[in-house]
Amino acid sequence: MKKTALILGGFGGVGYACASILAKNGYDTVIVHRGRRAKAEENKHKVLELEKKGVNVIDIKGNATTPECMAKVCDELRDIRVNCFVHAIADGNIGNIFSGDRILNADSFMYTFNSMCVSFASWTQILIEKGILEEDSYIFGFSSEGARTIFPNYAANGVAKAGLEVLCKYMADELSVHNISVNILKAGIMDTNAVRALGNYEDFIGFAEKGGCRFDTPENVAEKMMDIIRSKEFISGQVVDV
Repeated sequence: MKKTALILGGFGGVGYACASILAKNGYDTVIVHRGRRAKAEENKHKVLELEKKGVNVIDIKGNATTPECMAKVCDELRDIRVNCFVHAIADGNIGNIFSGDRILNADSFMYTFNSMCVSFASWTQILIEKGILEEDSYIFGFSSEGARTIFPNYAANGVAKAGLEVLCKYMADELSVHNISVNILKAGIMDTNAVRALGNYEDFIGFAEKGGCRFDTPENVAEKMMDIIRSKEFISGQVVDV
């Protein structure tokens, strides 16, 4: 029986790399994305590339951080069971805490924390509540070097990623009774739109090239995800360095 993967942020760098490798391994894919007009043609091409791998693709437009999008996706999937849930939302605020052109306030922190941490649990809750997420399935989220290393303008994102790493352990503990695996993949700095949006992209790349941290690719991250899925061991509650 064919398996299905649900990917939030599935047209982003890491999200699409995961969609591609899952499709290559026979997973039908459900991709949730913002549906920006500027990306319409590029996204159509990405869907075609996935379909060439012999899988079905469901393309759902919506802001995955909202209850409205959750309800829409659950309605679309009411007759589908998900075997792999990939939370690749990259939606946060950038800035410093005390000085600079962009100052993070409480709302900035809360929005970022909800988008990239709390929604990891919220989505899982509703997928289980609606009977969409199968037992013996896999859940993946993504952390970054910013959870442990100080980067300019990255405070809100770093806090969210650190929270996500802790949240993973609690979710894994509760979901072990259903044999559901929950893991966080922690990559090095990648050349993605999310990193470029930080506004000081060159500083991040330079930091990695000088040995300050690892330089990674979305494809490396996706391959590590598949390694866990293929593994005969039950791996859960882990922050896995890619």
